[in-house]
Amino acid sequence: MSLIKKVALILLAAGATFALIVTSVIVYQYTAMEPPLPNDTDCSMQRLLQTEENAAEIHHYYCQRGSNKSWQGHELWLVEPASDRWQRMLTTTSPQCLQLTLERQTLHVAHDGDKGEMNLAEPVFIYKDLNGQSQTLAVDIDNQPNASCRSD
Repeated sequence: MSLIKKVALILLAAGATFALIVTSVIVYQYTAMEPPLPNDTDCSMQRLLQTEENAAEIHHYYCQRGSNKSWQGHELWLVEPASDRWQRMLTTTSPQCLQLTLERQTLHVAHDGDKGEMNLAEPVFIYKDLNGQSQTLAVDIDNQPNASCRSD
């Protein structure tokens, strides 16, 4: 086999692998990574926290989703009430309790579950304040076996 055919086969295999990975990521993002917005049928609101300037809210829900409500767990969403923009922050089936504390521009999440089951979408979220300026909110996750089921 000539050198050109070998190089062409390698490039073809690399291209096919790349296309498969990109397709898998897109399918995963639209099926598992981004659940539908919480609704009254599947989810119940647990807590609501607001940033200091009241430009963003953190909604904590406990949801039961899927056929026969097979998935159960906590969901955290960052909501900008002025624009009704929702961003999924975190989902987890593991912890029984999530203790949420909002200090300055950081959301502290203490939990009593397995850190490996905490699906954090991003470590830092961007939202617009009431003046239209971009602000950030970082998420800090801490495993605490004695985490209480309340917010401070």
